[in-house]
This record gives sequence, structure tokens and C-alpha cells, in this order.
Amino acid sequence: MDFLSHVDTFHNQGNWRSIYTSKNPDLYFRDGKRRIDYVLVYSRNDHKSSNRIKRKGFFEALADESIEIEVEDCAGRILGVTRTIDFDEAIEPTSAVKLGASQAKEPSADQPMADQPDNGSASESPKHDRDSAPPSSMDRYKLQAKGEMDFLSSDDLVFVKLYAPWALMCRFAEQFNFRKPLAQQLAGNEPERTENLCCSCLHLDKEVVKPLESAYTWPFDKHREYLFDIPEDRDEFFTQVERALVVDYILRRTHCTPQLLEEEEDGLINNTDPQAAVELAPRDRYRCMNIGITKLISDGVFLAAYPLHELSESVQRFYDRYHVSLDEHTSEGEDEALVHNESQWPRRTKTTTFNNRTLLKRYWAAYRYCCKEQPLDYVRNYFGEAVAFYFAWLGFYTACLVPVAIIGLIIFLFGLYGIHDDPIITDVCDHGSSTNMCPLCRESFCKFWTLNISCLRTKLTRLVDNEGTVLFGVVMAMWAIIFLELWKRRQYTLAFRWNVHNLEPVDQPARPEFLELLDKGYPAVINPVSGNMEPFVSFWRRRVPFTVISYSTVLFGVILTLAFLIGVIMYKLVIKIILYKNPSQIVQSSAGMLATATGSVINLILIFLLKFVYDRIAVKMTELEKHRNQIDYDNSLTLKLYLLQFVNHYSSIFYIAYIQGNTAALPGSQHIAVQSTGCDQGDCLFELFLQLIIIMVGKQLLGFLQETLMPVILTLLGKINHLRRAKKQAKDTDTLANNAEPENWVSDNLEEGQPSKCRLLACRADYSLLDPGSRPLFNEYLEMMIQYGFITMFVPAFPLAPFFGLLNNLFEIRGDAKKFCNQYRRPVTDRVKGIGIWFSILVVLSSIAIRTNACVIAFTTQFIDRWVYRDSYSPDGTYAGFMNFTLSWMNSSRFLSNSSSEYCRYSDYRSPPWVDPQLSFTAIYYHVLAAKFIFVFLFETLAVIVTSLLAALIPDVPEKILLRIYREAYITNQIITNAEIQHLKGRKSALRGVQPSVWKDILSRTRGMDKDGAMPVIGFYEEVPQYPTLPSVPSASNNEANEEDLPLIGFQMSEDS
Repeated sequence: MDFLSHVDTFHNQGNWRSIYTSKNPDLYFRDGKRRIDYVLVYSRNDHKSSNRIKRKGFFEALADESIEIEVEDCAGRILGVTRTIDFDEAIEPTSAVKLGASQAKEPSADQPMADQPDNGSASESPKHDRDSAPPSSMDRYKLQAKGEMDFLSSDDLVFVKLYAPWALMCRFAEQFNFRKPLAQQLAGNEPERTENLCCSCLHLDKEVVKPLESAYTWPFDKHREYLFDIPEDRDEFFTQVERALVVDYILRRTHCTPQLLEEEEDGLINNTDPQAAVELAPRDRYRCMNIGITKLISDGVFLAAYPLHELSESVQRFYDRYHVSLDEHTSEGEDEALVHNESQWPRRTKTTTFNNRTLLKRYWAAYRYCCKEQPLDYVRNYFGEAVAFYFAWLGFYTACLVPVAIIGLIIFLFGLYGIHDDPIITDVCDHGSSTNMCPLCRESFCKFWTLNISCLRTKLTRLVDNEGTVLFGVVMAMWAIIFLELWKRRQYTLAFRWNVHNLEPVDQPARPEFLELLDKGYPAVINPVSGNMEPFVSFWRRRVPFTVISYSTVLFGVILTLAFLIGVIMYKLVIKIILYKNPSQIVQSSAGMLATATGSVINLILIFLLKFVYDRIAVKMTELEKHRNQIDYDNSLTLKLYLLQFVNHYSSIFYIAYIQGNTAALPGSQHIAVQSTGCDQGDCLFELFLQLIIIMVGKQLLGFLQETLMPVILTLLGKINHLRRAKKQAKDTDTLANNAEPENWVSDNLEEGQPSKCRLLACRADYSLLDPGSRPLFNEYLEMMIQYGFITMFVPAFPLAPFFGLLNNLFEIRGDAKKFCNQYRRPVTDRVKGIGIWFSILVVLSSIAIRTNACVIAFTTQFIDRWVYRDSYSPDGTYAGFMNFTLSWMNSSRFLSNSSSEYCRYSDYRSPPWVDPQLSFTAIYYHVLAAKFIFVFLFETLAVIVTSLLAALIPDVPEKILLRIYREAYITNQIITNAEIQHLKGRKSALRGVQPSVWKDILSRTRGMDKDGAMPVIGFYEEVPQYPTLPSVPSASNNEANEEDLPLIGFQMSEDS
């Protein structure tokens, strides 16, 4: 049967595209046709001539890359555009690149001037873009405390709107190997995902969150456009993430034009700034030739650079209310100029507020959907693969925690249920009154006490020290490996679905900090890949010494953490000695528990404080290593920060689990401090349990309280400060009431139709958000890695760790989603096919977890002691008499306190004083010790064997994905073959005289277009476009603007302006 009978061409179906993409005119150029792909921001108040020259040179370089530009200020005035030409005049490609002279006219006096606040609102960006680190928690709290419409106060900004035309996107789509849907699809193509009826309650409403199906794809080829499903509006073919990625790639690699220096040397620039001559001297030629947008931002030439979010609901409502009011004014004929001008503006009909961002905010970044699935396809479509993979991993990790959280909760309840008939608890609580225990110190204030006083502590210890927790430790070691193997399958499935499974790395540009080395005397060499001039860093003379210094500093950070740990240990000793002096036997017996609890709180505070210190140390040391690109920099920083945070979070836990119980001296020692270093009753498991609860759960609780209370507190403080300022400025009660609520001012003046309040809402709203930095997911990954370590490495001492981790993650997913939807500017992340270096950290942690769980079971719990007693020493094969088995004898005369008994008991395996005055270890001690080492060896060996078998038996790629890969390769080959045949049949005559591919395509597709849709000239001109002037505002002043007040960046001004 003919293959073509099974295919269906659906150029207009577009089921792989989101139907909720916003069409709001505020997201487009003034012509209403070209969508804004990227925005650069600078201040109108920046009159530094060197910055203006750099901006002009940068714009010209962007225009040389075919980027279309439109510069507009907050008052709605066009300050510069790329000129367009009619391609009927462009017979040859060379005629389209000729430079022309044009001028920018100053806006007329009747146009409203944007307000010029004295405080410089442009400098009040919540998070400056010069820092590549993610925003801090305090930055986010301050942003949440602000009003939704506070961004309207920023009137001194100029926004440079960038657009990547079709030809440019085609060129970079080939370079980035974008896989795009083919035009012909199988009519009977089976859906990729099948509904799981048992989990249907977790699914989102498919009528609203419509599934984005994956089509057959092929790497884009600009010479064979007929193969692909290109919609009528070509700008919709490439997603906004892809368009932003291309523009960001160009921005980071574009340099200021060398003509800048030539003009300076020829004296063509009228420079009145004495500092500009120094900054643009010939010695800075390298800086001007290889600079990129990141370096320009760090130099203050621009304030920010970001792709636009789609409008939020509040901003969309403001936009609609303004235009409804504008229509009312227009219909009443109140302003003839307004009517005339509005007819020439892009159509401003009321648009729906439901867009991709709204969908994500309602169904993804909402706590009420914490138990629902995530719309990962929409997350990937809106934020890119890197963000989508993080949330996919976090959601998968959270789902995998469900079974082990249930098991841990059952084991904890099992321990709670077994307390009532446990023979060990019976020995302590019912028969312990006859057992005289040795004092906890030698001094007279330490009294003899009976064993039954520790009844409560024994019960709490038995909650976690039972056979169930030992089994749970084995289960968690297996779970960690199974989780990683299943995630590899899930990761490959998503990578295949998102067309990044065969992703190849793209050349990374040099970091601006790396290029600055040229100014510091480093020799320059030409990069063989990019052809740019870059500094040469000697391996032996520079890199090796810097790397040694860097990791030596990290080692110093580790030593600093251990020093603080020793400080906490000393604090616990002091607290113990103070509590020992209390005459109450209950207080003395609980001294260790109280000291551990307070010491853990102090340790938690130190963890938070050292985290900020380590962040800065790691960043400084990584910068010292002189990494060329951002990926190497991020990987090195990740390794250092995780090492420091690993020591910071886990050092105290390792100390309690493996060291504290072995440091105490024998009872009656001359040194009270040495004797007090151990655990009470020789059992450290309960103290480890307390430490884990306070650090893990306390850290989560403290973070939750911060996220909840800090914005409220900052909001109240902001309102109080605002009211104080309003009282000082108010002249009467009415003025005070009007100034008390800024939102009312916006609402009351909405009908006035002020242009400075209604233009560029998306640009201004996004500028007020936080810059996510170059590594927006770093802190989120780091926090989850720390939690993963708590859950896997010490679960025998805290079986509820997976349960608390599950609760935290259910809210963590939605909280992180809120950050990206509400608080961060839209990030630009690299295309990735997984979670990168974090997977290697997970593998290492899972391997460490096998050893730590084995050691916790053997040396911290009493599981081996009980097992040896029951099998070798118990008279009836039960645990009855186990406490007496673990207690040794000591002469009461070693203590200064008076006792009616000649001997007392303490926890250890030593000979009684009447047998060996030196109190040496008994054979039972060595029997138990040998059993512990044998258990650790067997546990580790069996775990490694089982995990290796699991890794071998579970393939990394699911079988159905392999079949789909083979099927897709077969189908796509057939589709392409038949499409090529059809194309050749229809264009036989055209194939004899093929013109150059790019210009033939451009000329053929633009010959019938009007000038508004024409392609840009390669060169940036400040031409007055055919746009209407904005209406006058009755309350605005008509003062003429001075030439130096206009941020035209070195453009020539017309003589009549």
C-alpha cells in the first residue's frame, strides 16, 4: 500500500505548540507584528559619554548580526530603530547592506516627558544583574513585600527591544541542532502517554491543561523548509525559549564595533567627559573587541538584559482597564488628537488573561495542587529544559519517597506499639529500682541513681532502636540505588520527549571575568574555535598554584567547621557539668539529653551562618581558578560548595554517631570533662535521634517560617514607613488619605490615560523582578542534595526522615515554582539532557549511604549487642535480662558521694573489680566487636552485590523508548523521502537555476510584503518610524527637553529639533 495514504499533513494543527501563548500587544514591537524576544535596559539619567558610545557600538554590532532593534522609553517615545527596506530594490545581496545616513528627531514639545525622580528609580532594581549568583532569600522577601504595581514608579528607564528575524533563527537553528516537527504525520499515530486509571485523581484537568503531543522531528535545515510544519505566522515555529536562547547566545558573544576606537582616534567623537579618554584608551582595545552583554552590564552600560514573561493577571487587568477607559474617552470625543493617534496604533482589543504564565501560576505554582502532577511539558515550553528537568527530578524524587515514607512511618508506629511489652523496657522501668547506677561524675554533687529513672529515655530510644529500623536501613540502601536507576530511565524518556536526548554541546563563550585578565597583563592568544582574542593562562605558573590555593582555602573552611563543632562540644560539656550539680536525680540523668537538644539548636544556627560564609568563600576561590566558560565555573563551584555544606551539615552527626560514645573515660575519672564527653548510659542513638530531628526538621521549619512570615513583616514595615512619610508630607486629612495607599492612586488616575503609565508594562514589570543569575537552580539543587543525604545516610537513627522529606518536598515544588513564575525574571538556561553533575553527587551519596547505614546499625544502635546476647548468652533465647548483660560493676569508693551499696553499675563490657582491678575488657566485648565488624562487612558486600545486579538488570533506556526511537527513525526517513520526492516533482524547472539559499528565500518570501514586514538592513539607524505620537497628558508639563537629557547614545540630532 502507498505510504502517502497513511500520512496526514497538518500545517495548521500545531498540537505540539501551546494554545495559550499570549498575543498581548505589549509583548510586540510598535508595529504589532514582531514579538519582543529580548529586552535590554539602561537609564535615561546615564549621561556618561563612554557608556553612550559603547551602547551605540553594541547596537550596530547587533544590527550586523541581523537583530532588529527598537528603542523606547517609558513615555512611549521611539528613540531608535533598525531601518527596513523594500526588497524590490535589493536585486543583489550587497545592496541590502549599504549604510545610509539618517537622523533621530527629538520628540516634540507637546509629547509628554517621563517623570525624572531624583532618587533614580533605575538603580533600585531588586537584584542587580552584575551578580551571577541566584538572589538571596531576603531579596525575595523584599520583592514579595512590594505592591504589584510598584513598577509603575520607574519612569527613567529606556528599553531596547530585540527581535530575531526568520533568516537569523534558521541559521542558528541549524547551529544549535534544533529538532523541529515534520510537516507530514501518521494519521493513526498512537498517543505517547496512556492514562493510568489508578492515579487519575492526580491528573490535572485535561480540558484546561491540554496535553502537548510530541510530533516526529528532524534537525532543522534552512535549505529544506518544506519538510517542516511551519505555521502561517513563522515566528510561532520557534518557541519563545528557543528564540531567547538564540538572542542570548548572540548577546553574550557580540562585541563593540572596532569603529568605536577608530572614531576616537580620528577625533570624530565630541567627548566632554574627562574619564572617557581613559576608559577608551588603546590599552582597552581588547575589552572593546570582546565584551558581550554580561560585561556591559557589569560596567554599568546596561542595567539588565532578559526575555519577557507573559503578562501576569494583575498587569493584564491594568492593561485592559486602561484601554477600556481609553475607549470611553475616545467614544466621547474628548481628545481629537487621541482619536487620530489611536487609529494608527496596533489593535488594542481586550485580550484574555489566561496565558502560559497564568496556567503555570494557577495549576503549577499553587499549593492547593501540591498533590497533583506537574505540567512538565508546559514548564519546558515556557522556561526551557534545564528548569523542567529540575522540577521533573524533584517530582520524581518526591514520588519515590512515598513508599519509603509509609514504611518509615509504619516502623516508627511499630516501635511505639512495642513499647508496652518490650522485655528491655520492662527490665528498666519495672525492675530497675533495685539497680544502683554509678554517678555521672566523680564529684560530690553527682549522686548515685537507680536505673528506673532512665525509663522515659529508654522508651524513646526503643522507638528507633528496634529490628524494624535495622530492616529499614537495608531497605533505604536498596531504595537509593533503585531510585537512581529509575531516574536514569525517566530522564532519558523526558530527554527523548523533549528532543534533547542526542544533544551536542555548544561552544561556550568566555566569561567576562576571564576576559578582564587582558587588562591585568595576561598575554593574549587567539581562540582557535571562535577566532576571538582571549587571555592565556599558563597551566603550571597560574592554574596549578591557584587550584592549590583554592582547595587549601576549602580545607581551611572544613577546619573552621570542625573548630565550631569543638566549640559546640565544649558548650555541651559545660551544660552537662552545670546540670550535674543539680541535686535532682532526674535532672542529672537527663543532662545529656538537655545538652544535646540545646547544642543542636546552636549547631543549627551555626549551619545557617556558615552557609553564607561558605557561599562567598567558594565563589572567591572559584574565581581565583580562572575558568574560561560558565560550565566549568559552575561545576567547580558546585563541587566546592557541596563539600563545604556536606561538612557543615553532617559533621556534628558523624561525631555523635561514631566518635562521642568512644571518648568517655571510666566512671569515677579524675577529670570530669573527659568523663562527660560520652553519651549518657553509653547509648548515643537517642542523642543522634535528637540531633537529626532538630537539624533536619528544624531547618525545614525555620525555612517555612521565613518564607511565610518575612514577607508579611516586611510588608507591615513598608506600610509603617510609608505612613510616616505620608504624614510628614500631608497638609490636610484628604491629602494624607490619598497618599496612604499607592494602589488607589493608580486606580483613581487610570482614567487620565497617562502614556508613561500604560506603555511597556511587560518590560517594566519584569525589570522590577529579581535577576535569577546565571545559575538560578543552584541553591534548589544544593538544598535537595543535603536533604537526600539526611534521608539516606542516617535513616536507622531517624526512620521518619523520608516522611518529613516528603512533606517538605510537596510544598518545596510549589514554592520553587512560585519563585520562577512570580519573583524571578524569565531565565535563559542552556539546553541540557539531564540534571548534570548533580546526578554524580547522588551516586556518591548513595554509595556513602550504604557504609553509613551499616556503621550506624553496628556501632550506634544496640542491634548487634541484642543479637549476640539472644543467640549466645540468653538463657531462654529472649531479650529478658539484656540490660543486666550490658552493665558492668564498679567500686562505689571511686566516687565522693556516699552510697549504701559497695558496688554500682555502668554501661560497658568490663571485668568486675573483684576479678580484675584494672577493669579490662571481657571476652564478651571482643565477641560483640567482632560481630559488629562482620556485620558491616557482610552488609556492605551484599549491598554492593545487590545494587550492582539491580543496576545491570534495570536498563538505562526503557524498552518502549528504544522501540519508539527505532520507529521514529523509520517513519521520519519515509516522511523525508516522500517529501523530497514531492518537492522535486513540483520544482523541476526551479532546480536548474538555484540562487544562494538565504537570499533567494528572503527575496521570494518578502517580495509581496509591505514595508512594515520587510527585512532589516544590516546596520543600526536612528530613523523616525511611521508611528503616531502619543497623546498629551493634561497634567504633564510642556517643558522642552535638553539634548543631553535624551539617551540617544551618540546619535546625531536633527537641526530642527
